[in-house]
Amino acid sequence: MPDIATFGLALLISFLSACGLYFSARFLAPKGKKSKDKMSVYACGEKYPAEKFQFRLQLFYYAVFFTILETAGFLVFTSAFANPLYGGIFVAFATIAAVLVLYRK
Repeated sequence: MPDIATFGLALLISFLSACGLYFSARFLAPKGKKSKDKMSVYACGEKYPAEKFQFRLQLFYYAVFFTILETAGFLVFTSAFANPLYGGIFVAFATIAAVLVLYRK
């Protein structure tokens, strides 16, 4: 079997395994009951009003973008010792992921 077919088969098996685990856990896991106390804002043992809570997503986007690029750099470096096609495929996927993270509405 050629290398690209092996890679595609491994990717397909990984994806199907992840989907199988996700859906089996979703159906088998116990369902939590929603209550007023469980849905209220809570921080450090005290009730925390929603007006005081300010979450900034700008830094989160930079952290995700940095993680994507750092992983891409590592895999491109290690793919230099194997088939460079795998590194190129990963760079393409990482670029798409980075664009989706940075330009998400």
